[in-house]
Amino acid sequence: MGEERKILFAHSFSNEAFATENWIKSLMSNTSLHHAADWKALCRSAVSLKPDIIVIDSALVDFLRGVRIIKRLEEVKNIPLVVLCDRDAPIDEYFAAGVDDFLFRPFSWIDLQCRLQVAFRLGDTLKTIKNQNLLLQKTSEELKKQYNLLDEQRRDIIDDITYSRRIQNAIMPSPEMLACYFQDYFLFYRPKRIVSGDFYWVAAKEGKTIVAVADCTGHGLSGALLTIAGTAFLNEIINYTPLNAAEFLNQLRLRIMRLLHQRGLEGEAADGMDISLAILDYKQKHLQYAGANNPAYLIRTSGELLILPADRMPIGIHDYCETPFTNHTYSFEHGDMLYLFSDGYADQFGGPHDQKFRTKRFQELCKKVYHLPTAEQRAIFERTIDEWMGYRDQVDDISIIGIRC
Repeated sequence: MGEERKILFAHSFSNEAFATENWIKSLMSNTSLHHAADWKALCRSAVSLKPDIIVIDSALVDFLRGVRIIKRLEEVKNIPLVVLCDRDAPIDEYFAAGVDDFLFRPFSWIDLQCRLQVAFRLGDTLKTIKNQNLLLQKTSEELKKQYNLLDEQRRDIIDDITYSRRIQNAIMPSPEMLACYFQDYFLFYRPKRIVSGDFYWVAAKEGKTIVAVADCTGHGLSGALLTIAGTAFLNEIINYTPLNAAEFLNQLRLRIMRLLHQRGLEGEAADGMDISLAILDYKQKHLQYAGANNPAYLIRTSGELLILPADRMPIGIHDYCETPFTNHTYSFEHGDMLYLFSDGYADQFGGPHDQKFRTKRFQELCKKVYHLPTAEQRAIFERTIDEWMGYRDQVDDISIIGIRC
């Protein structure tokens, strides 16, 4: 035995209505039958009983008014409505009001039974849909609540990272500070994310200028943490180390390995950085250079490009971390261009075949622009990589410092 179903039967007091009532009682087992004698009673009973179906004997046209009211009430508008009527009844008006089904007289008890069963199934379907809609609405509200929470957390994280960028930018030399060390230079610095895994550093000692560009493991926050450590260590090293580019890198490697507790154990994180570091002596027109994986370029006023080689090992744990870095010495002439850079520019994907910009193309670009004013060089480097990238995302942090010797 299932739950008892309720039928609201609105009718006039006529022999046909009484006959229909008796048929309904005999046809519909486990069903309670409730009556409404006019449109007001129909509306009241519909709201109070919330029947499974409503059957209307349309001998009274006033019931049409009740139908219109019921179909506007949220709590009962989905109850199936069946009208029993003569063929001359105002069917169009009932349809417009929202009636679901009609049964024309004369009809048999089988016709009535089929109509009522269809109405019950329609009511069950509508109840299922309503329950599903309520569940979806509840789920949607919960998802919206979760989304708002995630969005708030995302904004907090972005605010924190954005503030971290201010700290990182404050630690690195400002354009005004760089101008104090170099008479003619440009800086092209473009992080992949809000904060960068690249950093640049400059200092002076004994009348010489020391400049470095470094690319730390990772980008974003992970790389940015190492940039702060690298900057702090270089500021310390310059105070205690002779002016030797290779020794600067040796000392930096020791400090990074100590910071990251790197001992060469299996499964140990191999974080660190690649770096190019030059010491410029403008009086003697002499420079020292040492690199960890990152080379540098010196372009003579004649257009000859000289590659300043780097040792194939990083600042950090490595198979050859006991091997000292190599110090290279070069002379330069007034007007030569020195380029220090990370690998982000050459590794950027783009172009017509979606490939890397590559080192050779980067070298050709340096040779093409070296004789131009440094501000114009920067603009060309920026425009070239933008055109190369097109719609693609930036794949790594980009850093280039160009110095007119």
